This record gives sequence, structure tokens and C-alpha cells, in this order.
Amino acid sequence: MDSAKIKKELRHRGFDYSMLAEALNKSPSLISKVVARKAKSQPVALAIAKALELEIEEVFPDVEAYHHKPLTPAEREQKQQELKALLSK
Repeated sequence: MDSAKIKKELRHRGFDYSMLAEALNKSPSLISKVVARKAKSQPVALAIAKALELEIEEVFPDVEAYHHKPLTPAEREQKQQELKALLSK
């Protein structure tokens, strides 16, 4: 979806960027930048997709980085330990 369509669909559902920003404790500017593809934030992109009741791939088909499930904190810690072990050899 392009930025105009995202904004229109949000408005249709009664939402706007400032409402999303407040719910996420982020700035409206960040929401706008993610929608316009001028900044990347998977948590913001996921929230936008949820607000539109769509999959993230439908809203941001052109942002490959959003198409992968984010790591849990435990998974991230495990991967970080793996990387440290590899780099220490």
C-alpha cells in the first residue's frame, strides 16, 4: 500500500498518526516516516498493519525487512551469544 492509501484506510477506521503514536509511545513524525518509507520500525509497521486488520506483507509489500518474525528477547540473547562465540575464535 502506498502512504496515501494507508492514511486513508486509517482515517476510514477512525484512526490517525497521532493516535497510533500515543498508543505506541512514539512520535507522530516516526509514524509518518514509517508510512512514507523514510524510516524503518518493525513495531510501528506491525501496529499499522494491526490497526488496518491486515498482514504486514499486505501493507508494506516492498519492505522485505518487515516480512520476518522479530526475535523474542530470549532468541536475540541466544543469537548474540552464538555471535560472540564465533567472533572469539
